Amino acid sequence: MNDFEAHTYAYVVVKQLELVAARVRQHAQAMPAAMFATHPLWAEARWSATTFQWHPTSEAPPILGLVFDNAEAGKEIFREAERQMNHKDRFEEIRISIIEGPVPGQEHRPGYSVHICADPDALAAHATFEDFVVDPNIVPFLGQWNRHYPIPGQPSLLARFKEEFRKHKEFMLAPVTRRADGKLYSDPLLGIIKNTIHFRQLSDITTPEDPDAAALLLPQLITPPS
Repeated sequence: MNDFEAHTYAYVVVKQLELVAARVRQHAQAMPAAMFATHPLWAEARWSATTFQWHPTSEAPPILGLVFDNAEAGKEIFREAERQMNHKDRFEEIRISIIEGPVPGQEHRPGYSVHICADPDALAAHATFEDFVVDPNIVPFLGQWNRHYPIPGQPSLLARFKEEFRKHKEFMLAPVTRRADGKLYSDPLLGIIKNTIHFRQLSDITTPEDPDAAALLLPQLITPPS
């Protein structure tokens, strides 16, 4: 697939997703995870980074924080999810994957992708109950995705997060904003407790039916920082 074909395909996918997401939002009460992943405020919130935090003596589960440039928009996305879920994703309906491995053409700059979407099985079950059909080929793209490039030579925050998750078997997904001094502030009052996360390698994703198939295409459309 050349650059023109890739951009054309991505444009078509985005338009299809907008239609499906609008349909999902009509059933927000029955599908809180899908509503979270397709909330119209994601574009305004501008998810620009992912951070990992943990207790200094490992006495509490770690935090996976989504850094938003627009703090209030990001908080509102979580605020609505918190109202529906009461701080805990009890049925693990929000699917989160962290996908490591270089994408073609970017072998010189290692990074990882974070993919947030509604769990495909849960989404299909809810959609059937609500009497509409979601195209399974669209489901892997029906969510939020970001590519991150760790600073070379710096300790891996992701590696430490994995250790803390393995120990506690739990983590909090929370919104994060930048203070005026540049420091990051996590808001645990809007956090969502989760017990499942998918750590994957890009090389393991080989088919369009994979829940993380978006990782095969979208990173190639992003230029990593120099």
